[in-house]
Amino acid sequence: MSVLAQSVGNLWRVMESYGIDPEPLFLAEGLEIHWPIAPGTRIPYEKLDAVRASAAAVSGDPSFGLRAGQCVHPSQLGALGYAVLASETLRDSFSRVARFARVISEKGRIDVFERDDTLICHIDTQAPSRNVGVRDDVQLSILVALCRFNAGSDFNPVHVTTRRPEPDNRLPWESYYRCPVQFEAEHNELSMTLVQADQVLPSANNVLAEMNDRIVIQRLAELDRNNIPGRVRAAIMDQLPSGYISDDSVAEALNMTPRTLHRRLKLDGASFRTLLKEVRQDLARQYVADDSLTLTEVTFLLGFSEMSSFSRAYKNWYGHSPSAARQN
Repeated sequence: MSVLAQSVGNLWRVMESYGIDPEPLFLAEGLEIHWPIAPGTRIPYEKLDAVRASAAAVSGDPSFGLRAGQCVHPSQLGALGYAVLASETLRDSFSRVARFARVISEKGRIDVFERDDTLICHIDTQAPSRNVGVRDDVQLSILVALCRFNAGSDFNPVHVTTRRPEPDNRLPWESYYRCPVQFEAEHNELSMTLVQADQVLPSANNVLAEMNDRIVIQRLAELDRNNIPGRVRAAIMDQLPSGYISDDSVAEALNMTPRTLHRRLKLDGASFRTLLKEVRQDLARQYVADDSLTLTEVTFLLGFSEMSSFSRAYKNWYGHSPSAARQN
């Protein structure tokens, strides 16, 4: 199991904030860190987890994991961090994190759903840890920090639940999350109101978010060469603006025959036509919402030869024309 090496930057900064020299602890686990870390580089989860547990022990601070939220920067999550920062709403940002969680950690899973008029973000890392409490604090505190990057520093969740044991002093957790915190819970979760979830963010930039989505999809495709639908999506995104895209061109990009492409997709319960439609629909919604693009530009970015074809397709997908969507 591996994790995104750029996340080392967060732990490194946390350790330095405690006056701990990070290099010896990383070297003790056989991790020689050279800056800058190349995008897409990955390291073994077990080694990073061991460094984090050792650093927490050296710090002597039971709330060591919370410092990750204070030291995080979107760049430490690679392209996904920038896509999250450019998301239109917090709901969109959480959906991105859920969709692409595997690029950060192969065993990481995040589910986003509504419950009792709130939006819930449920985190599950299906891997052991030398210090589960610290690891879970890191994950939850970073999610809250990303919300505050996007929505402002006054963002507070409705509640946070964590599986970690009840600490002797709850104050560091309550001070950081600024909401009720339930310890020894069944799941790691945070919730927000639907108003918080769907408020348009001042940092929203759909084009920037979509550009970074492409990079993340490519990283996932590289991570799992057997993820044929993911690789096909990445190829479709690359080829759409060319105006010529087909199963032949995508198969060629993936170094396989069209027949093999269709067979591999069928094994995954997918089809080229369906994936092409899904990618176009997703990008169309993002592009139309971006006023910096004319609808003519959107037409060609999606690989349509003329505006009328795009308008008909958009109306079939969403029940109204792209011009009506933009006016609304």
